[in-house]
Amino acid sequence: MNDREEGRRFSTRYTSLRDLIQMAYGLDRQQVTGGPEWVVTDEFDVDAVADGEGPLEDSRQWKTMLQKLLADRFNLTSHREQRELSVYSLVVAKGGPKLKAADLNDQQGSGCERLGICTFRGDSLQHFARWMGFVVLDKPVVDKTGLAGKFDFILKWTPDETQFAGMGIHVPPPVDNPNAPPGLFTAIQEQLGLMLEPQKIPSEVLVIDHAERPTEN
Repeated sequence: MNDREEGRRFSTRYTSLRDLIQMAYGLDRQQVTGGPEWVVTDEFDVDAVADGEGPLEDSRQWKTMLQKLLADRFNLTSHREQRELSVYSLVVAKGGPKLKAADLNDQQGSGCERLGICTFRGDSLQHFARWMGFVVLDKPVVDKTGLAGKFDFILKWTPDETQFAGMGIHVPPPVDNPNAPPGLFTAIQEQLGLMLEPQKIPSEVLVIDHAERPTEN
């Protein structure tokens, strides 16, 4: 998946309908359910221009534009339900957080050098939690640290084969290397002073009632 938002134009490549729905409604993977199998397996290239004039300036406008696109091009209809979902709660570990306040003068962005070595600059823990749930783990991550503000930090861990699967990335089993970084859960606790705790919480999900493959245009 590779998407881009600029002015009033939206484009994405190799993106499933489920991923488009997640973007349009701000949902995690587990919060989208139902529909035919191709909703997950088929990938689409989408180019769209929002109606009206002037650039779209906030996420709410982009989401509205994408929701209209899904209704027009995929004939998507859906409804919402309350269900109990398995999640990870991001909490402060015993001993307190090990985080540095963001350097507002640092113009470098966040990114991953490779799988398991990621730098976060000027990121909130809410954004970090959402990234972990969307990109790395198989469950949503909810920020329950109560820590406001933005932070700079580096996280180094050894991924296992259960991680990054939602991005279509196959991670080979870890090799036996005594100098390798720890696993994800240990790394978050040792390096950030935070913890991931499994929980079940009531959450709203979007249920796909109907969807059609779009015709080329």
